[in-house]
Amino acid sequence: MKPLLAPQILKPNSGEKPRILFIAEYAPDEFAPRAKSFPGDGGYPEYHYGIWKGLQELGYPMRSSAQPTSALFAGGNIDFVFSLYNRMPINNSEVLVSAFCEYVRLPYLGAPPGIRALAEDKWLSKLAAKSIGIPTVDGVPYGSEASLAEAPAFDGPYFVKDRFGASSEGITVRSFQNTWAGAREVAAQRIGEGVPVLVEQYAPGIDITVPILGGDLPIMLGFVHPRSDKPGSILTEDLKMNDPLGYEMYDLGGASGDIHDDMMALWAAAGPMDYLRMDYRYDAKTGKRRFLEFNLCCYLGLDGATCVAGADCGLTQSDILGHVVEFGLRRQGGSRKHLKWVL
Repeated sequence: MKPLLAPQILKPNSGEKPRILFIAEYAPDEFAPRAKSFPGDGGYPEYHYGIWKGLQELGYPMRSSAQPTSALFAGGNIDFVFSLYNRMPINNSEVLVSAFCEYVRLPYLGAPPGIRALAEDKWLSKLAAKSIGIPTVDGVPYGSEASLAEAPAFDGPYFVKDRFGASSEGITVRSFQNTWAGAREVAAQRIGEGVPVLVEQYAPGIDITVPILGGDLPIMLGFVHPRSDKPGSILTEDLKMNDPLGYEMYDLGGASGDIHDDMMALWAAAGPMDYLRMDYRYDAKTGKRRFLEFNLCCYLGLDGATCVAGADCGLTQSDILGHVVEFGLRRQGGSRKHLKWVL
């Protein structure tokens, strides 16, 4: 572990530990814990079991549920909700469990519902970033086929993505288009499927993601490049879900100080958060960075960006899991004492 990082990492106490309710789509059954079988879902069953097992091995008493509504009925029986239930077939599902926890006054992983909502809106999060001095890509949101009659004010190439959602859902090689006619066709197809879209000016370069842990000051773990063999080096849904190319640490040189400043600006505006990633496009030829989005409660698997960057700092997955739980409890300690009980 890097000498300056070690003192900032929180450890579970050696005595009685908080009781955790683990909520995930493939959460293991409490009385027969094992990885569930569901092929074709990007390894999520094994991932959810691995995180559950990691928390248990840290000594936390565990309860487990595949129902997001479990948080509503857990008061008095658990002390902390560790939810990975970010993908549900409802709009803005990322906010649901945190809102439940606020209703019943249970500490939970992540950040307040309002900050979760900001992070999940890729358009509003860019406007917020731009307002605090973080350089972003230009973009225009489109919510109806009629709105596509007006082209963006910027030139192509264009990149079409869902305005909301996780895991690069909906992004294919067709999302990268050189002409407005092509981008409009792709956008119209997604809107026809009921999905609002964001059309951005394509930023040359590669994707860089910056894993960050919460703390008195945020803890930047490093810079990670998700490899891509797609046109324009874009990250598609199949790359995110199946991860055939993996991640590598990346040296940003002089741009690293600028991204550190971005992190501090975002933290001042939206923190504290238990852990997050800031995603960028970075052009090594010009040194330019362009902020894309920030993600909360992102992937914590051993092969993901957070654990890859953590390992580069000497941190294990267990170190990261213990830290985010302990910081989450600290972040929310006493924060609701001024509120009247509404149940």
